[in-house]
Amino acid sequence: MLPMQFKAASICLGVVFILAAVQAQENAMLQIPPSLVECYNTSFFMNRDNRLPANMDTLISLIEKVENNYATTGVQADIRTVAVSLLHRFRQDGIKKAPGINAANGVLPYSPTGFQFPKFRLLLSRLIPGNANSFPNSSLTSVERCSLHFMLSSTFDTRVRGDENTVCNQLSQYRAQRLPRSLKKDDSNNFIGDVEWLDTRPKRGGSSGSSSNYGQLAELDYETDWAYAGTEGTSQCPVEDGLVRTRWGTVSAGTVIAGIAAGVQQQTIQTNTLLALSQRRGRGRSQSQTSNSIDNRWAATLAGDLAEVALVQVPVSSGNAASVGATGGWNDTVLPHWYFLSERTNLEATDAEIRGGLDGLILAKNVANWRTQASSLKLSQLLRMYYSTNGVLSSGVNACSRQSLFPTVAPSQEMEAQTAAFAQVLEREMQLRVTIDPTRIPEFAGNASLSLVTYVPVMDYFPTQQWSDISNLTTVIANIYVFVDTYWPYSWVVDYVAYVLQGLNIHPYASNVTIFAASDASVIVNTTEYITNVYEEWNSTSHFWHPTGFNLPLILDTVTRRVEDLLDVERATDNLGGRSLVALLVPSPISYVDEQDYDYCQRYLDRLRWRLPNLQFIYYGGGALVRFHDFVRNPSKDLFLLNTERPPESCGNPVIARIRQVPRRLSNPRCYSNGAITEFGTNFLPQFARLGTINFYRLDSLYLPGRQSMRYLKISPISQITFTVCTSRSIELPFRNQSAPLRAEESCESTALGSYSYDLTDACVGYDFEPCPPLFFSVQAQGFGDISCTLDACQTPDETQYLVGLNNLGCNSATAIKLAVATAVYTILLLSLA
Repeated sequence: MLPMQFKAASICLGVVFILAAVQAQENAMLQIPPSLVECYNTSFFMNRDNRLPANMDTLISLIEKVENNYATTGVQADIRTVAVSLLHRFRQDGIKKAPGINAANGVLPYSPTGFQFPKFRLLLSRLIPGNANSFPNSSLTSVERCSLHFMLSSTFDTRVRGDENTVCNQLSQYRAQRLPRSLKKDDSNNFIGDVEWLDTRPKRGGSSGSSSNYGQLAELDYETDWAYAGTEGTSQCPVEDGLVRTRWGTVSAGTVIAGIAAGVQQQTIQTNTLLALSQRRGRGRSQSQTSNSIDNRWAATLAGDLAEVALVQVPVSSGNAASVGATGGWNDTVLPHWYFLSERTNLEATDAEIRGGLDGLILAKNVANWRTQASSLKLSQLLRMYYSTNGVLSSGVNACSRQSLFPTVAPSQEMEAQTAAFAQVLEREMQLRVTIDPTRIPEFAGNASLSLVTYVPVMDYFPTQQWSDISNLTTVIANIYVFVDTYWPYSWVVDYVAYVLQGLNIHPYASNVTIFAASDASVIVNTTEYITNVYEEWNSTSHFWHPTGFNLPLILDTVTRRVEDLLDVERATDNLGGRSLVALLVPSPISYVDEQDYDYCQRYLDRLRWRLPNLQFIYYGGGALVRFHDFVRNPSKDLFLLNTERPPESCGNPVIARIRQVPRRLSNPRCYSNGAITEFGTNFLPQFARLGTINFYRLDSLYLPGRQSMRYLKISPISQITFTVCTSRSIELPFRNQSAPLRAEESCESTALGSYSYDLTDACVGYDFEPCPPLFFSVQAQGFGDISCTLDACQTPDETQYLVGLNNLGCNSATAIKLAVATAVYTILLLSLA
């Protein structure tokens, strides 16, 4: 009798806590919560062009904004706080539009009526407790808030759009081209790999007179959300929401975040406790149980989706068979907004949901251990590591390995038991089309689990990426100045430029970017370290505002002034620099340098190479690029064709690779703008590198004039690992290749015995009849070690730390005077023209 009393008491106590949690979750209510109304009370966000692109880099950038803002409010923004608050603030699954209902005063034609909502409600109210009371809403704009909501909230839009003949036919054609995939599914499923796009017609906004053959599926431009071109009905290829695109397949982002949130506050709840709460709502019945408890990590990920399959699909299928997986494709691989499914039935566990569920479960089962290794682990850091080739904390656990990890992280017996247990609870919360005998639920759950076990091993194939260039082992940290000739139609050029920027690590404490119009150097995108700001500020409207054209003299002057302003800031903060300097020019096919400006630009660049030798100009444009041959240092390396007949990846990858090869700049902050120096001394620059990666640097001879005693470079490890430092006066990217001997003019030393020093006393002595070469050097971190970086500047916790020290650097005032004269001449020229 006593054990029964304790059991009853525990159930009652659990119910009390759960009821208290339910009352705190506004997203778990049966309507659109007030915090999300802004995303539905206007047609603005129903035009998906007005949302941010749904890719993982966007999601990470938004999370970084939130994390950095939390820090300013005094709230401890640990991974649990951020993950839980994101779910409770932005996620609400199953939102659908009421058929035939238009918006009216006080009436939104939207409500969470989809089959996904009951599961979501269970998770938020009973299994992932918390709230978003302290969430810093001001850290995000309305566009960012609503984009985040749509990226995290799972639902389907099955309405007929009117474009089915085009879109659905393309899905069918791709299925025919990908024969191996047909082995997995029956002929009713049309396939397109979600790493591809649907190329059917030019994107919206392109000129009809264009000769471009490269066109991605057009953005569907509905003036209002409820003005679909078709009639009420079910589309042959519905739209799936709540997804983000990654290099390793599209995933359900809300499920991934939920898995992490459950993992950092893992709890196992007695099934009877949850059933008792349902019984209080008047649906109590006898129940067959296969598991006494529910693990919230399973319920938030794979078991949750499989329970929907077991309840919604299996009872009404022939022979109670289960079908999991539904493929689809994005309208655009660079700026994805629409994800079209290849089928319209059996959508309870799509490919994206399976990937998201498996990723979420992998992260949920490992995050507690990873936090013991890196106690300050952030949500953005965890996502960045997992969706990378290196994996989390150099463990090798990443998205690419999800299929190989599946048998270990999701044993079939455990998966079936968790699915059956959660399905028993979920059945009490769902309004199903049929009434299910509770004793059949374990059988249905077993069918769903078995279907997943056979599907996951053949679901995806991601070949191992082979690196052919040493620069792929470095992390880009650069100041990037982009000049775009707005003669390019926005819809043509945006993918090609955005793809390059996505590969340049635009994040806090990493790279930043400024975008200008190439005609008048007016700013299109203000300097930012968030890629999301680029998407918000550069759009078809802002692009149209700026005049067309390409004015190279003005571009050179603008870049020079911007870099000089940057150097002034570094002088004020005693900063050695540590970023590459890149000017990326994007001329249109008709852009050219006026004959009257030709000689002037060449002379200007000659002088600029003396004063700002680390500034790298790269052209990424249309037409015959030989016309810019005389305005780059190395035409074979610095001229790249932007061909709109080819995909952005094939045009942009060589540009990214070239920018990765530009060494990080080191300068002397003790030099005044006139080239004079009043005091010698030592300056240090903290630097970071993930295990096994390498950073390249350039110290120009501008700072090594004459003979100066005690002038040297010093690399001092902070982390307790070994670094290899390689130097050269002629090889731009020196490094230690373990499989080959050192090259001539290259030397390497280890820091195993302490700091590394390089004598610069006579670095430029003896160069009387030829230019003194710069010093190129690299710092390579060993590939293993016990590392935990807690500084804000660390993009991941497994980054090593070291100091770059430079003592008694000098200045060359002569070059500064030459550049000042050139700048003055150009200023006079502009004034005379005006």
